[in-house]
Amino acid sequence: MRFHGLTVLLLGCSLGLADDLTARFELTLNRVLKGGPPAYLPGFVLADAIPQHTRRFTEYCGDVSGRYIGALSVYSKASGARLSELENVVRKLLTLQRADGHFGDPLDSGKATTRNMAILWGNGRLLIGLLEYYQYNQRAEVLAAARKLGDFFAGMAPLYNSEEVQQQFSGDLLAVGYICWTQCLEGLVELARVTGENKYLDTARAVAARVDRFPAQHSHGFLTSLRGVLDLHRLSGDAKLLAQVETQWQALVESGNVLPHGAIPEAFAPKIKRDEGCSEADWLRLNLALWNTTRKQQYLQAAEWTLFNEFQFNQFRTGDFGHRDLSALGAGPASARAWWCCTLHGLRAFPEIAACVFHEENGTLFYDLPVNGYGRIGNDFVVHADSQLGTVGIINLDIQAAGKSSQSLAIRLPQWARNVGINLGGKKLDGILRNGYIHLTRTWKKNDRLLLAYDIRTRIMKKPGQTNLVAFTHGPWFLGVDNQGSPDFFGELTALNRVIAISTPSTGEVTLERVSSRQQSRTPFAVPMAEFNLRYLPGGYPAQPQQAVLRPIAEQTSLHDNTEWIFWFQTAPPGEELKTQRE
Repeated sequence: MRFHGLTVLLLGCSLGLADDLTARFELTLNRVLKGGPPAYLPGFVLADAIPQHTRRFTEYCGDVSGRYIGALSVYSKASGARLSELENVVRKLLTLQRADGHFGDPLDSGKATTRNMAILWGNGRLLIGLLEYYQYNQRAEVLAAARKLGDFFAGMAPLYNSEEVQQQFSGDLLAVGYICWTQCLEGLVELARVTGENKYLDTARAVAARVDRFPAQHSHGFLTSLRGVLDLHRLSGDAKLLAQVETQWQALVESGNVLPHGAIPEAFAPKIKRDEGCSEADWLRLNLALWNTTRKQQYLQAAEWTLFNEFQFNQFRTGDFGHRDLSALGAGPASARAWWCCTLHGLRAFPEIAACVFHEENGTLFYDLPVNGYGRIGNDFVVHADSQLGTVGIINLDIQAAGKSSQSLAIRLPQWARNVGINLGGKKLDGILRNGYIHLTRTWKKNDRLLLAYDIRTRIMKKPGQTNLVAFTHGPWFLGVDNQGSPDFFGELTALNRVIAISTPSTGEVTLERVSSRQQSRTPFAVPMAEFNLRYLPGGYPAQPQQAVLRPIAEQTSLHDNTEWIFWFQTAPPGEELKTQRE
């Protein structure tokens, strides 16, 4: 099943598997609309709002319902698609609202309980889902339901927005912690924006003051709350709120909870055990939103790194997102395809990625993310990016509309590239490098094609706190060895394997032997530009050097769920290979 509305209006690129981002989006969209098990049938989705406890996590009343409505509404708004599945769920949902405004099970009255926290969480997801539907289709009855639900949260605020309740639920409670309350920020801010009513804005301000991170906290809930604080800044213009988000962002990075392959663990340290698709989507979306708000490169770089690595690594071949167990040297088999949250939250992230491929500023069109997409300045300057970065290391920029006057185009030079060669009609173009972008100003012609050739770096990364372990990166890709592609590497004493690499200490770069075209992956989502042979000394028989395939962890999507990966390797001292062979 192919979704041409997505192609033309959302990502603006061809449907071939070389177009990795479109194919990944379609994989998850098709999973939600037509796939399974379990299938997202109306009764199944709405079981948490009825309530009807016929599936897992219906106690989080409105959670799956809200995520389903929100993700498909954002897609529909961006693509112009009309989905009967979405309309059926919304129509039935509107008949299920309780008199006090919330959906699902009744609350324990007069006190804060873990049961109530679960109900608040689900209804918070449903509030933003209803409002995302309203952005797409401004039906009065949907806004009325959202108002009623917003009034419910405003009525809960005096109890839940208190120091006593925050302390009570700030311990090791994970999915029923205080974040179940603070995540309602997203919906409250959007309701304030849509209605202009101060009661929602005032409640949101009070909730934002309670957003904080603590050990073993549920990362998805915290990041969702933090995105709500940023939304509140963008609505109110309060600089203190932006400072709050940026301070929390920096503290999160410095805390060790942002893992080197771009992942956020399900629970913060010291409870780091596995990743979570929801948190990866949250981290990606938070960084894109911070980039759009501040234009600070560190946020774009963080978003790009997560997009090319953990976000794709977390996607299953079924289109689901979920959980994968983390290990000292990498990641083990998948522990869950989280259809109840991660699959829908992953789907929700794709339109925001597509919206950040280009941006316009002061009359210049900036190409920011090295993926497929469209950029435009009105109707006079329209550019389509066709990325073949993962196959041959190039991106084509096609000028689809150009006015009679000169236009400025700025092409980002990412940290992972030494340079970007720019060619137009067989001739090299020299631009001006300024603030990390190569600026080109000229009178363009319709059908001009710019060829961008990236001179990609291959680097060694040291594991934080463990100088004897290293990882390898190539361009925007984080690399590893998997037990399907290199089963011998995973023999007994794997942890004692030592890799042999030729490095250049002054630059941190490394020389690796490329995998030949005959050996390169031929599966969907393969990245042949970043596949290498990795020589190593086996832990059990180091006198006989062996070879494994080092490749992007993003290729996991095409593999079986029981795949194990190693990212972190011990290195062999220079000359040890020759020594062991002589012995």
